[in-house]
Amino acid sequence: MEIDLEDVFHAAKQYDVALELDAQPQRLDLSDVHVQRARELGVKIVIDSDAHSVEQLGCMRYGIDQARRGWLERGHVVNTMSWAQLQQWLQRRRS
Repeated sequence: MEIDLEDVFHAAKQYDVALELDAQPQRLDLSDVHVQRARELGVKIVIDSDAHSVEQLGCMRYGIDQARRGWLERGHVVNTMSWAQLQQWLQRRRS
């Protein structure tokens, strides 16, 4: 499917919505170039293992590697926030 990710990134920024980086090796929907562009625009990323079994939790490292190649740092990734930061971010989205 063709999708204009630039439009998706701008909408995510406008609505303060995080995008998912699926860490399953068969998916990795957002490439390192995509996550870098999202970072440039200030779009938050959530790294998701998409695990359907305990063994698949190890796939998380592929998502982390992809995020690192895209120059993401802790502040760009929602699931590295402290509980207080996450609550604050979620509260902002409800307003």
